[in-house]
Amino acid sequence: MAPSQSAPPAIDAQALAQALSTLGLMYGARDALVGHAASAQDESEAIRNFIRVERAHLLATYDLEALVNLVMDARHRNHSAPASIEQYTPN
Repeated sequence: MAPSQSAPPAIDAQALAQALSTLGLMYGARDALVGHAASAQDESEAIRNFIRVERAHLLATYDLEALVNLVMDARHRNHSAPASIEQYTPN
């Protein structure tokens, strides 16, 4: 009898969106984040994939793991940014 394979824990895309919003990284990419969260094994992987694809320009200046740690810290603090940050549309 094979060991049972349990499904990976569901990733709370709303909590990740809130953390990304706190850091000003969420604008215009909520649907993309949901897609990355659905295909990831854990929250860190979802954040990595999101940054690599949706915010790749940040990797020219910042270390990916440092960004993941910032987002995870913001997620654990559970703070939300003002609505005006997410409504910002860059040119």
